[in-house]
Amino acid sequence: MRFIEQIKGLVSRGEVQEASTNMLEDTINAILGDPISAGKLMLAIAKFPFFVREQLFWTKIEAFLNGVYLDSDDCAKLRAKLTECGEKADNPYRLVECIDRAETQQKICYLINATRCLLTDFIDLSTYFRICHAVTHTLEEDLLFLRDHIRECDLPYDQFIQGLLSAGLMYQSVIDGNGDQKYSFTPIAEIVDQYAISYGNVERYPNPAIRASQKGIPQISVPSMEWKSI
Repeated sequence: MRFIEQIKGLVSRGEVQEASTNMLEDTINAILGDPISAGKLMLAIAKFPFFVREQLFWTKIEAFLNGVYLDSDDCAKLRAKLTECGEKADNPYRLVECIDRAETQQKICYLINATRCLLTDFIDLSTYFRICHAVTHTLEEDLLFLRDHIRECDLPYDQFIQGLLSAGLMYQSVIDGNGDQKYSFTPIAEIVDQYAISYGNVERYPNPAIRASQKGIPQISVPSMEWKSI
């Protein structure tokens, strides 16, 4: 049974009757796979339907839980991953912050993709939070530009590149003979694309267990700036 279906079942049967009085604590526990805490959140949102921000927050949490927790084993796996270093509260709190910061449903999908990759050991916890940070601190339009141009390098400056520069997903790679600055994607940009934005694109990434950066796209270390002649 899906986690969200389990939660709704508990609420409908009256096994959860008390609305949340500590939404942060119950949200963290819900992220860690506690259906009772998630049920309390659901009741709290239903009790105060005019709080738009809380409604939006629950919509994102519900979508995340529904996409990540396909069965009870997933709950145990993510709980273990997030608390593996004794960070029982800090890492779940960081994840809740990322979910709350995601301003589009598509970004929630990216976070779900990254989380599924964490559960299957395609990425480690540090890489996971780097991906989450990049996704939530970058405009959706810039992430789509990254997806569409990730195989290219030495691109001319524009508004999309400025956004990706600020997020640490691009760097100045060359200055050509005309003095024009050109930009390329950083290694983390490829990781963000592979495990979040384009995860499931088997034509681009046929084996998600192998990082694209290990195949030479992009370079593992950012090269020093070059001058190119005309």
